[in-house]
Parts: sequence; structure tokens; C-alpha cells
Amino acid sequence: MTSLIIMLYVIGAFVLFMNRYYLMMILMSIEFIYMNLLLMLCIYFCMFNILGIFTFLISIVCEAGLGLSLLVMMSFFYGNEMMKTMSLIKC
Repeated sequence: MTSLIIMLYVIGAFVLFMNRYYLMMILMSIEFIYMNLLLMLCIYFCMFNILGIFTFLISIVCEAGLGLSLLVMMSFFYGNEMMKTMSLIKC
């Protein structure tokens, strides 16, 4: 079971590296990595500290909300979600 979780984590990191130009794919792969970490925390620490798992879950939700708001702002100001089109010269 542990090797499956580690394999899923590595797959998520690989997808994050391969799709680094699209913000939506970056956010989805980061959420996939977070869900794998949450699954690992549930398996290892479920008996001991349930509050830590809820704190981690709340941080996942906050990160997703901030990422989606960033995606909406990029779509509004730049017209697309590609990271290649962003440049510090435009600021």
C-alpha cells in the first residue's frame, strides 16, 4: 500500500513537471500530490492525531481557492492561462 502511494506521488510530480506551462494543469497536479499526502497521513497517523489531518485538509482547500482565484485573474488580465505568455516586462 505504501509503495502504491509513493508511486502515485511520483506520478503527480512527473505530471507537474511535464505540464508546467498551463496553470490549470499545475493546480490539478498539485492537488493530486496533496491528496496522496493526505492519504499517507491518514494511513500513518489516523489513530494518533486526527486534528493534524483536518488542518492539512483545510490548507489543501485554501491553496485550491487561491490557485483558482489566480487562474481567474490571469484569464482576465492576460486572456489565457499559459505560463509562457507571462513576463515581468509587462508589469
